[in-house]
Amino acid sequence: MSLYIEQNPDDARALAHHGEHHRLTGHFEAALDDFNRSLDLEPDNAWAIAHRGETYYLMKRYQEAFADFNRAIELNPDYNWAIAHRGVTYRFLGEAYYTKALADLDRAIERQPDYVWAIAYRCRVYELMKCYKQSLIDFDRAIALDETIFAGKNQHTEKGLIYCYDGQYSEAIACCEQRLQQVADDTTALYCIAVSKARWQGVDKAASEIERSRTALLSQWETGDRGDILYRLSGLAILTGNCEQAWEYLREAIPINDEAIELVGHDPAWLDWRDDPRTQALLAS
Repeated sequence: MSLYIEQNPDDARALAHHGEHHRLTGHFEAALDDFNRSLDLEPDNAWAIAHRGETYYLMKRYQEAFADFNRAIELNPDYNWAIAHRGVTYRFLGEAYYTKALADLDRAIERQPDYVWAIAYRCRVYELMKCYKQSLIDFDRAIALDETIFAGKNQHTEKGLIYCYDGQYSEAIACCEQRLQQVADDTTALYCIAVSKARWQGVDKAASEIERSRTALLSQWETGDRGDILYRLSGLAILTGNCEQAWEYLREAIPINDEAIELVGHDPAWLDWRDDPRTQALLAS
């Protein structure tokens, strides 16, 4: 493809598809260069504009992504892919935009009822909006269409977490125990069980589950996702009343865990301390 582009530098479509190759392989600056060259030649190519928008999104340049998705949809009002991906971009503009994210995802799914990616992401937006029952409905719908849709995450633990956030603790534990039958040291499942049991039956009765979760997290300190580990250690600490330690873990987690601030708003571990001025100060920072 590169040789072809060298020989045909004015082929806008080829440049755009070369940019898409760079995007899919994680070479975002190279992707932007190709998309920009393509759009200089063909300014109204909605496909190139939308996929440049997705590149900006992956680079966390959300305002630029949003502008490109808007332009692509303006050029092609039926561009379902761009509509759905604009919805996801709204989600990252902040809580005030969740309803706009939901509206775009609703629109995309109404037009294409089996759009499993959009259904799975709407599940996430419902979760962020604390509409957990709707989130669970979309979760089951997405899994029914494609069991692998939650790539990189286990469906049992993901569903267990939503149950946990909704206060359906026995269901959360049951889901996560299914995961532990597959992977005995899954830290997400162990954490979800510990928090669920503590909230359901009391911290004292969950002591062994809390310790098992903490031990598993610490065992992965050198090899696991440090931001995720720090956040979950903060949850276990606040759950057991070790507030200073919890705030310290959370302080360290926030810069390296993109979801830490959101998680505090949902995780029952933080329920009693969510509105504490010291917790709020950390979240605001």
